[in-house]
Parts: sequence; structure tokens; C-alpha cells
Amino acid sequence: MTRFFFHVHNGISVFDDVGLELPDIEAAEAAAIELSGQILDDGPDGPLWRDNKWRVEVTDGPGIRGQTFLIVQFSITRTAINPAAAAGRSFGPG
Repeated sequence: MTRFFFHVHNGISVFDDVGLELPDIEAAEAAAIELSGQILDDGPDGPLWRDNKWRVEVTDGPGIRGQTFLIVQFSITRTAINPAAAAGRSFGPG
């Protein structure tokens, strides 16, 4: 088992100094996606949504130490679409 650390960066950094013992990188990836889902569940008013982009970085060490194994990134990019014109559009199968 390896101890993986899950650091969140969104203009400020929240470093994981405890980590999780997991069997492999696939389990760490699943845990990072689950953590990201929890952050998304907080919505744009949640404490980690100070920016329209943020990431969860999975490493093998606490703080800034350690090797980075993977990064899960989220961002919001607004386009110049007119909201009134888009209101009548269908976005997906149906």
C-alpha cells in the first residue's frame, strides 16, 4: 500500500498532511475524482470555489514535497454566446 496525498489548489493551496493508504494509482485516481465531486457538490459558493479553475493534485508526500502522480483539473470558460439566443437551443440528444 502507498500513502497518497490530495492537495487542492484554487488560487490558494490546501495541503493534505495526512493522506490515504491506497493499493494503487487507480484507487488514488478514484479518490481524487470523489474528492472533486464533493467540491463540486459545495457549488460555486463553497469555500474552494474562489476561482473559476481549481485542481486536485495527488502526490506521494505532504505539503510541497513529493512526486506528483496525477492532477484532476476543473475550469469554467465562458464564451460569447448570447444567453437569450441560447435559450431556444437544444444541448444534447433529444
